[in-house]
Amino acid sequence: MSKKLTFQIKHRYQTMRTGVVTVNGRQLETPAIVQTGSALTTLTPTELRRSGVQAIKQDAMDYWRSPDDLGDLHDLLGWPGILVTASGADQAYRWAKPRGRKKDGVSFHDPDNNQLRFYTPQDALAEQQRLGADISQGFARDDDYFAPVDDLTAAATQTTTWLTKQPDLAGDLAPIVGGGLLWVRKASLAAVPDSVAGYSIMGVTLDVPTTEQARLVTEVVAMLDEAKLRYLPTTGDLHQLVTMLLSGVDLIDSDLAGREAAMGNALVGTHCLHLDREHFAHDNQLLDSECTCPVCQAKVSRAAIHHLLVTGQPVGERYLLIHNLFTINQLVTQVREMIARGQVTAELRKFAEHCDQ
Repeated sequence: MSKKLTFQIKHRYQTMRTGVVTVNGRQLETPAIVQTGSALTTLTPTELRRSGVQAIKQDAMDYWRSPDDLGDLHDLLGWPGILVTASGADQAYRWAKPRGRKKDGVSFHDPDNNQLRFYTPQDALAEQQRLGADISQGFARDDDYFAPVDDLTAAATQTTTWLTKQPDLAGDLAPIVGGGLLWVRKASLAAVPDSVAGYSIMGVTLDVPTTEQARLVTEVVAMLDEAKLRYLPTTGDLHQLVTMLLSGVDLIDSDLAGREAAMGNALVGTHCLHLDREHFAHDNQLLDSECTCPVCQAKVSRAAIHHLLVTGQPVGERYLLIHNLFTINQLVTQVREMIARGQVTAELRKFAEHCDQ
């Protein structure tokens, strides 16, 4: 790739660090959330930026399946920040039958039209480049975390074979696969070319207990080149998000703000208000009296949002989305400040430690 992606580490504390990613004239401060989910289709780019969003993610598969050449997604979406792209391999494998797993790619029937398609690592990289990705991800066969050992080993072997034969297929963030098997993860890491900007720690899915996620990520982080980016492609609830931040990950996918908003929930600090419940009908307090998000600054009350939710008016969920995005990104900003000071608060550590209770 002709672009230059750099990662400058500013502060270190235990396995955590703060830093700055610079690519294509754009910057983001780490650790950071890579925004996914409904926020990208519900809010304008300006609203996303005002909520603290620095990076968004798009899946190359969604565009590769389209007959239209939509060009650079920064222009299409009006997004001025960092664009992270996923290879789309996970979707292809999800749709494929066992015999569709080929040595040079994956064969599957497109769920929209039942057309037989064949997707290769070369297709994935080319599509991400065509979409104007600032940070691309390598193609990987990443079997389920709970898959049998033989399947996890086969997946790692296939992924490492691609990277060994054609190192450029690693993209900017090379995949590290292997479920919960450390020895398989080590074998996967050994195939990663030195030229990559960082690593994508695959297979840490939402159904994996948070304590196990922390154990796995901590083990993997200890194996990585500390000068390079650490990226986690998925995370779940707020406990998992905080736990991964404290485990030393630099970039973390999250659609948490949108999921909670869709359920009628407002994030207040590390707590959750279920605003569709009846007792909020006459609660004239703000969502959070200390919050400076646009919703709280506009003095929209809990009772008002409750009314909007129970009467099915979309603006209620939209208010929650804006507030939740702002709250999550403020939390990440606070974590960056804690790392810079060299001290994470006992309250935040306790919150992470009680993740599976």
